[in-house]
Amino acid sequence: MKNIFKDSSLEKCIGEACKVYQIEEKDLKYEILEEKNGIFKKKVVIKAQCPPEETKDGKDEKELDKIEIDNNKDKEGNQGTNILENSINHNEKSGKVKVENGNIIVTNPKQDGLPAFIIIDPSMKIIIDGKQAVGKVEVYEESSIEICLEEIPPTRHLDISTTNEKMECYMTLTYSPGNIYALKDSKESNSISLEKILKAQKMPPKYTVEEVKEELSKKGIVYGIMEENIAKYVETDCTNIIIAKGDMPIDDKNDTIEYKFSMDSTLKKLAEDEQGNVDFKSIGSVESVKEGDIIAKKVPGTPGKDGKNILGKVKKHKSGKRIQLRTADGCSLKGGNTVIATIEGKPCVRNNVFYVYKVHEVKTDVDLKTGDVKFVGDILVHGNVKEGMKILSGNSIIIKKQVDRSIIKGKGDIIIDGNIIASEITGGGEDVAKLNYIDDLTKFKDILEKLIGTVEEIKKYNLLGQDKKDGEIIKILIENKFKDIPKMCIKITRDIVLTSDSEGEKTLLPIIKGKLIGLSPINIRHYGELQDIANFLNEKINKVKGELSLPVNVKISYCQDAKINSSGDIIVAGKGQYVSTLVANGGIYFTDIRGIARGGELKAKNEIKCKVVGSIGGVATKLIVEEKGHIWADIAYQNTIFTVGKKEHLLETPSKDIHAYIDNHGELTVDRFVL
Repeated sequence: MKNIFKDSSLEKCIGEACKVYQIEEKDLKYEILEEKNGIFKKKVVIKAQCPPEETKDGKDEKELDKIEIDNNKDKEGNQGTNILENSINHNEKSGKVKVENGNIIVTNPKQDGLPAFIIIDPSMKIIIDGKQAVGKVEVYEESSIEICLEEIPPTRHLDISTTNEKMECYMTLTYSPGNIYALKDSKESNSISLEKILKAQKMPPKYTVEEVKEELSKKGIVYGIMEENIAKYVETDCTNIIIAKGDMPIDDKNDTIEYKFSMDSTLKKLAEDEQGNVDFKSIGSVESVKEGDIIAKKVPGTPGKDGKNILGKVKKHKSGKRIQLRTADGCSLKGGNTVIATIEGKPCVRNNVFYVYKVHEVKTDVDLKTGDVKFVGDILVHGNVKEGMKILSGNSIIIKKQVDRSIIKGKGDIIIDGNIIASEITGGGEDVAKLNYIDDLTKFKDILEKLIGTVEEIKKYNLLGQDKKDGEIIKILIENKFKDIPKMCIKITRDIVLTSDSEGEKTLLPIIKGKLIGLSPINIRHYGELQDIANFLNEKINKVKGELSLPVNVKISYCQDAKINSSGDIIVAGKGQYVSTLVANGGIYFTDIRGIARGGELKAKNEIKCKVVGSIGGVATKLIVEEKGHIWADIAYQNTIFTVGKKEHLLETPSKDIHAYIDNHGELTVDRFVL
């Protein structure tokens, strides 16, 4: 039994404990709880281990209980009986205390007996004779004992939370009971430790549906309240129970088009978005249709409706994309939603305008017997295209077999299933030449603007002297620093001829010849004339861009020593390319896992996606995109050059999972792993 003693010194505490337990100091076990050594007041508090009560012979009560009293025992047994009788007589004189029905009942000691003691737990508040008592305290029948046990009141808590969009509201309820304590009953003894027990618990009043709705109203939640859920859970503990839900807006569904003609699976896959929808701005069929066949149907989208959040605010729905079907040559619109072929031919759609082109079908090889093939519609060749032949189409071209040292040009998509050897393939017709024209005009304008800035710097600081005229300064700069200007003038002249730009021939050529080539820069009186030329070039660029048709795609299987040009994408769906030049105004994509780009140059505006680039032997292969473009390669070998904008990186070790791009700091970054 543990007891607490306090006094002004440790010796006094120990002495008091030894007196209470009737033991010697050396047998006392204790620990110091508190020790204060003030100038005017000293205080020591110890906790002593209460030993079992012993007899004068040192035997405790348990041992005495085991003593068997027998008149036939020897002297030692009779002596033990006497000790027990003396102990009982002594205990009968001591005061007694017990707890019964939560009350402390005290019996005073008889003459020379010890008083009764209670040992108070620190968590209790016991007031004896008007003063709060702590530790071990003497009590008597006449003592005024007041028991003050802490009561924990019952609590309830309602928490209401909403989502960020204010579309849902959740309820969390907790009910905590209140605790009422009483003293634990104990048997009568000279000294007892007071303990408390839980006598009863009291639950708080339950929330009602109306109380919850009132809290919702305070938070402005007035719509979509789920009274059934509130009533079901309001009287129990619950966590995140939905009690209000708004109506999500239902967006209009977009109009869609069901294409009834067969398409190339590779081109279809490249045109799909993340949801699997296909947006064919320019794509054609791989099979012909007959007169009266349905080419496409429009499926009207269903209308949506507005929603409302739990605060009662309307959430607008998104309007759907509506499609207006349009038809051109070879087809007509029936009932507003169906496109019907009016002639036999190959259907295609460009920017939601449907066409059916007559097909010129060559079932044999294209050779000297058939001659060159020229047709305003589609051309379908089932055989090979032999050396030296030309195929020119006003729309798409499909060649089922090989092309050898020939020229293939079409204004629509081009698909060649066989190998291409030492041939020139152009998809997009005149657009390819116009795209080159735009590219050269843009570069020319940029160089002129740099020349203007340099002239301004020279004139500002008189670097060439005050007597130099603007024309002379410009001529010196072209001859020494801007040597690319004469070359660009030659390129622009060639582009004007290739694109049959009669307007450029009348306006742009005289400017180039009269002010920028040879001795003509001397004729410039003021360098501001260069700015006039740059402005004219900008207008010319915009005009040529407006003349462009929709981009078309070129799909090949394998090419060697060839030139492939496309106003859209180039898709390499077979073994790949070998020492060829591929130029695309969109992207270049290798779709077959065996596809190899070995040697040559690949140039695209947007992106290049390759499987394997180069070879173990280190054949030089160049991949080029514009400044905002990206280059990906599964594997690339040494001597592969990655060019993004004006910056390039030479790969020195075989690598895998390569991604080249310009980062946010304007630096060329090549992410890769060493192979």
